[in-house]
Parts: sequence; C-alpha cells; structure tokens
Amino acid sequence: MYLTTNTTRFPRSRGRLPLLLACVAALAGPVSTGWAQAAEPANDGPGIHRRTGLPALALKEEMIRDRFQRFEDRIYRLRERLADVEPDNAAKLARVLQRGGELGLADQLDDLIEILKSPATLPRALEAQTSWLADADRLLAILLERDSDNQERREEIERLAEYNEKIADLLAREKALRSATGQGNLAERMLSQLNESIRRVDALLQRQSALSEQTTQDAGKSSPGESQGEKLARAQGSLSEDTKQLAEDLERLSDLKPEADRDSPELEAAREKTKAAAQSAQKGAGKMSGAGEQMQQQGGGSPSEQQEQAEEALKKAREQLEQAKRELEKSLDSQEQAQQQEKIAQETGELSQQMQQDASSQSGQGSEQSQQGSPSKSPGQQSVQKAQEEMNKAAQSLKQSKGDEAGESQDRAIDQLEQAKKELEEALAQLRQEEREEALRDLEVRFRKMLAGQRGVNDGTVQLDQFGADNFGRAEHLQLAELSTRQRNLATDAEVCRHILEEDGSTIVFPRVLEQLGEDMTTVALRLAAFKVASLTQTIEGEIIDTLEQLLEALQQMQQENEQQGGQPQEGESKESPLLPPSAELKLLRAAQMRVNTRTVAVATAREEMSDTEASLAETLRGVALRQRECGSIAEEMRASQQSP
Repeated sequence: MYLTTNTTRFPRSRGRLPLLLACVAALAGPVSTGWAQAAEPANDGPGIHRRTGLPALALKEEMIRDRFQRFEDRIYRLRERLADVEPDNAAKLARVLQRGGELGLADQLDDLIEILKSPATLPRALEAQTSWLADADRLLAILLERDSDNQERREEIERLAEYNEKIADLLAREKALRSATGQGNLAERMLSQLNESIRRVDALLQRQSALSEQTTQDAGKSSPGESQGEKLARAQGSLSEDTKQLAEDLERLSDLKPEADRDSPELEAAREKTKAAAQSAQKGAGKMSGAGEQMQQQGGGSPSEQQEQAEEALKKAREQLEQAKRELEKSLDSQEQAQQQEKIAQETGELSQQMQQDASSQSGQGSEQSQQGSPSKSPGQQSVQKAQEEMNKAAQSLKQSKGDEAGESQDRAIDQLEQAKKELEEALAQLRQEEREEALRDLEVRFRKMLAGQRGVNDGTVQLDQFGADNFGRAEHLQLAELSTRQRNLATDAEVCRHILEEDGSTIVFPRVLEQLGEDMTTVALRLAAFKVASLTQTIEGEIIDTLEQLLEALQQMQQENEQQGGQPQEGESKESPLLPPSAELKLLRAAQMRVNTRTVAVATAREEMSDTEASLAETLRGVALRQRECGSIAEEMRASQQSP
C-alpha cells in the first residue's frame, strides 16, 4: 500500500500522510516565529534583548527540540508498523530518519538552545535557524514526494518490462536453437552426399587399381600392341575426368552455406575436411592425366609411378571424407536439441501462466469478465501461449529426427515471440506516455501555484520598497516576516518539485534549474527577513518569476507535442523517454545563463547605488560564480548524454 489521499483505493493509508506533514509543519511554525523575533533586534538596537528576554527564546527552542524528538519517535514507530503491510512507505520513513540523522537536526537544535542563551551569540541565531529550516525542508520533501495515485501504472510498467526482458531472452535462445536445427538439416544433406562421394571414391579406386594391374601385365609382354596401349591410355584419361568431376562436386559440397551466420564447430570441421578431400581428388586426377599422357607417348604397357600416386591421392581423399562424415555425425544429435527445445517450451509456458495469473489478479476475482469465463490477458500473452505450442511441436519433430518439420515449427514460434514482444513494447510505450502526461500536468499545477504565490511576494516587496526602508516600523517588520515565510514555503514547494524530477531521472537541466530556483527563493527569504527590499532583492524576485514562466513554457511545449501525436507513442518507443526533449532543456540552460548575466549586472548596480553592504554583495557575487560554474557543469552533462549510445 502507498501513502495517498485516495482512501478508496488505499484505505489503510488514511490519515497517515496528514499526520506526518503536521509534524513537520509544527516544526517550521515555531522556528519561524523565533526567526522573526531574533531578526527584530538587529534593526531596533540592543534594548530589544532585555525586553524580549533570551531565556524565553531558549525555552521556545527547547520546546521545538522536544517536539522534534517526538516527531522522530512517531516516525520510528510508524515505520515499524508499516514494515510488513506497506514496505514502500516504511522505506520512505526510513529515508526520513536516515536523512535527519545525516543532517544532524537534533544536534543543531541543541546548539541553537545554547546560542539563544547568550546575548553575545544572538546574531548567529538567525543563520543557524535558517540552516535548520532548510534541512527540515529536505525531510518535508521526502514526505511530500509524489504519492502513487499512479502506482498501479508504475507497477504495470515494471511488470510488462519484466515480461519483455524474459521474452527477449526466450527469443534469442529459440533463434539459436533454430540455427542449430537448420545446421542439422544441412548436415543431414551433406552427410548423404558424403556417403555417395565415398562410394564414388571406392569405385574410382577399383578402376585405378585394375588399370594399374593391367598396365603392369602389359609391361611384361615383349611387344605390346599399339592398339592395346591406346586403349589403356584412353581408360586412364576417362578415369582422370571422372576423378576431376568428383573433385568439383566435393568442392561445391564444401561450399554449402548454413542457414545461420556461423557454422557449428562440427559442421565447420566437416566442410574443411570435405574441401581437403576435393583437393586430394583433384591431385589424383592430375596424376591420372599425367599417367595417361605417358602411356600415350610410350605406347602403353609400362608401369607408371603417377598411377601409384593417383591411388594414394584417392585413398587420402577417402580418409578425409570419412573424417568429415564423423564430424557431421557428432552434430546430428537431434535428441539433445529436442531436450533443449522442451526446456525453452517449458519456460515459455511458465511465462504464459504468469502473465495470465497477473492479468486475472489485476482484473479482480469477482470481475464481470471472470464471471463470463473470459479472463483478461496481458499484452502478448496469447502470442506467448501460441509460441509454446509451436515449440512443443518442434520438440516432437526433433525426437523423430524430422529436422525440416522442427525448423518450420521453430520459425512459427519465433514469429509468435516477436509478435508478443511488439505488443508488450506498444503497451509499455502507451503507459509511459500516460505517465509522462500526468507528470507534466502535475508539475504544471504546482508551477502555476508557485507563480501566483511568487507574484504576491514580489508585489509586497515593491510596495514596501516604495514606502521606504527608513520609514519601516513594527508593522512593516511583521509584513516582511510574513513575506519571508511565504517565500520560504515557496522554496519548499520548489524542493518538492525537484525531488519529483530527480525520482523521474530522465532530465538533466530541469532538476538543476529547480535547485537554483529554490536557492534563489531562500536567498530572497533571508533578504526579506533582514528587511532588504531594494533593487537586488527585486532583481532576484524577477528572476524567480522568469524561471517559473520558462519552466511552464517548457512543460506546455511538451504537452503540445503529446497532443500533436494524438496521445499515441511514436513507433519503436518502448524505452523510457525523457520528460522534456533536449531542445526544451537547452532553452532552460540558456535561460539559466542569462540569469547569471542579469545577477552580475544587478550586483554591479547595487554597488553603485550603495543599497547593500559590501560583504553582502561579495557573498552574492560568490554565489553568482558558483552558478556560472554549475551552468558549465550542466552543459558538460548534456554533451556527454548526447554522445552516449
């Protein structure tokens, strides 16, 4: 179960999120009051210390520390209760506790109590309280991360992605087995031709042996006839031509190509042996031809060394063909292939059953579909089932050594798996498209709310600046404290949006710009708390407005692109696509660089107007330098991401 305000779908989560948020809100409220009170003396003089009373501030800080300890205890107990029933929420609460410990929030509150006890250290209180608030906002961002009204969709995406990965594995293995089956068919044909070639070699050997013997007999005669010599020469020439034809046939046999890209080791060895046999037969044919020419010149009758060499070549060719035959017989173990096919078929069937079970659990036991006997199916499930059926047929054919029939069944199984993969990828692309659209709508709502709130802060700042800082009294100080609080709340909203985008993980510039936005909002909150409303503060506020408008423009651009596509995923879009296209992110980066330029000019202007202290301007300028360095870092990340495959 997941934390959500939708109590219809997740009733067990009811009330838990408001409880946690109330804890954090309770922390922020009192600290904000202490912040405003600590800020007043800085402008009104040292007398305010005696009128306010430092022990009272320290006492309030102790109350906040105790409340924070109760908050941690409550989070710990709730995490323990959720560990079994809602593990994801328990993990979220564990992250809150871990992050709180890493930030040292409890220790910071102890330090604040000591700071507020001494008038000499009071100026440090504002800085320490502001730092604590920023860290507490980070915990709040974890608790406020986008709740899973769409968790079912996310789980569906993960489930379909897992199916797709399994099908890809089955498909690769089935193709490999199909290749082996195809090579087996080739091996059977090649083996048949090798047997025929061996018979031809035996016949040629018999003819050559008989011809050699006849030549020897004629050589013992004192005066062999001319007609007999010519007859032997013609017989030797005919034998040479037949042997040459055998060599050519063996050469063609060795060049037979398998259906796959590569031979099996056994088939490759058989092809090499067959090629060697062709060369031996060719050599034998040459020796026979030479023997015939010699007999023709001598009138026949004399034994020929070349005839003996021809016989040796034929015997060697026969031996090589036998070796090729033995290699082929090794590769013709159809029973082993049948076992492999049965294993793949079994795993395919298990996947089909898992897909069916998941689909049934998604539709619900009491659904109308189930009652009608037509349970829903996962995308690709029917094709996976058909693939299993074809695999079983292929296994039976392999057991019966029917390679051709097995290959046809394997081809159909591969087609079905590819169809299943296509259906899954289309479903995944559609779900991811919907997820992106909803994320864009969610962010747009948040940004519009932030924009409206920021405009209110900006208007209040301008009004106070027009009133004049020299004329500020308690009413204006309280108004500035209220504006500062509103600005800090907007910074928290920006942090939540940044956390959402970091969880998405598909964009580079967007979360970094939001981080900069939050920093600018925090800077404005600090300046307002210090009663600084002049040009530099207003410049930063104007940059915040520009940033929010640019972020909204980027979101609207992506939404328009989605609408132009009719809400349908692009062809081949099965993997995670970025929330924003690179072009939109590049525009955001350009705008971030322009803000660096504007901030630099604003610092120079403030220095000329002497509207800020030199120390404050120097600190602001250091921040500008860091922002400039970050823009360079973002550009480098974008370049690297574009170059990566």
